[in-house]
Amino acid sequence: MQEIAFLTLGDISKLPTMKRALGMANPMQELGWKVSIIAMDCAENRRRIAMECNAKIQTYYFDETTAMNEAKVKTSIVNKIKPDFIYICSFGFRNRIIKSKLNYAPKLIIEHSELSSSIKNVGKIRRVLHYYLELKSVFFADGLICASKYLYNYYKKIAKSFNKINYPVLYSPYAFNDKVILAPTKLASTLKERYKNKTILIYMGGMAINYGLFTMINAIQLLSLKNRKVKLLLMGNGADLAEAKEFVMINKLNEYVEFLGYVPEDEISSYFEMADMLISPLNNSIQDKARCPSKIYIYLPFNKPVLTSKVGEAKEIFKEDGYYFDNSKPESLSRLIENIMDKRNIQKGRIDVFEHTWSRRAEDLDNWLKVNFSNSDKV
Repeated sequence: MQEIAFLTLGDISKLPTMKRALGMANPMQELGWKVSIIAMDCAENRRRIAMECNAKIQTYYFDETTAMNEAKVKTSIVNKIKPDFIYICSFGFRNRIIKSKLNYAPKLIIEHSELSSSIKNVGKIRRVLHYYLELKSVFFADGLICASKYLYNYYKKIAKSFNKINYPVLYSPYAFNDKVILAPTKLASTLKERYKNKTILIYMGGMAINYGLFTMINAIQLLSLKNRKVKLLLMGNGADLAEAKEFVMINKLNEYVEFLGYVPEDEISSYFEMADMLISPLNNSIQDKARCPSKIYIYLPFNKPVLTSKVGEAKEIFKEDGYYFDNSKPESLSRLIENIMDKRNIQKGRIDVFEHTWSRRAEDLDNWLKVNFSNSDKV
């Protein structure tokens, strides 16, 4: 039996890189793989793994420690269990194995879900280090998984520049877990009563200015001036949360904007089922063209208007049929919301949500691994 081990990073409530491992563990096991997850030992990781993974998924926990020690511990675990493939969810100095310490020869797969060297509000030295890791990944790994078309083209170009013409790269965006996302909506009736007679908009993600935080709040402020009965619910935490709360308080928008903080995964479906619209702002930047906004895939199965920007993976998903706004212009978002409320903006097409499940992504990965590494001694 083929075996794959997912190497993950940090606490999932703070770092979302484990989402791929949790989403693909069961489907890969159902396709005949032995599946392991290597994860930091913390309450939320244990809760999520217990909730999303079946009893056949083996989990190896490690204690929080320094970056070098973490790499050593992960290498030790890998040497013990000897998986055929090591799938590194987000490559870095902390989330890696030490090749020189391996006592066998597994195939190494690295997933890229964003282009960290393009993030402008990160210091120059860190951006240079990120760029180094991006280049190194092509030599460190036997193949790459890219969560966006932009990243796929970016890494194919890098591989070609180093004369790695046939270097394996798979385009595999994020997806949704139908067993978790479509779980019973245990809070649905409570939430409908709490927010009755209002149009509810929900954003789930980081509370950051460059993620469109103030575009959303300013758009709601414009709607409040027109006495539109709207409510923006913001799920998550982030660096600019305190500033956003202060802005809402000063401008007396508490009736229109509510900060929910971290919402447990098993409660999200209740909120999304109750919502009228779901929001995923994107900037027309390399950073946002390159990253894969996982929230869009989680939104999809609820069949609600997804308000986003015609950029990167959103454009790949919705083509010409999306509910698009300019993230640099709050008035474009407020206008879009009004058009939907007044039924002046009807989406022309529907998305086949079953093309965006983790089961579908697992089938693609299974096929890709067999096609590209079928001659491996370990397969």
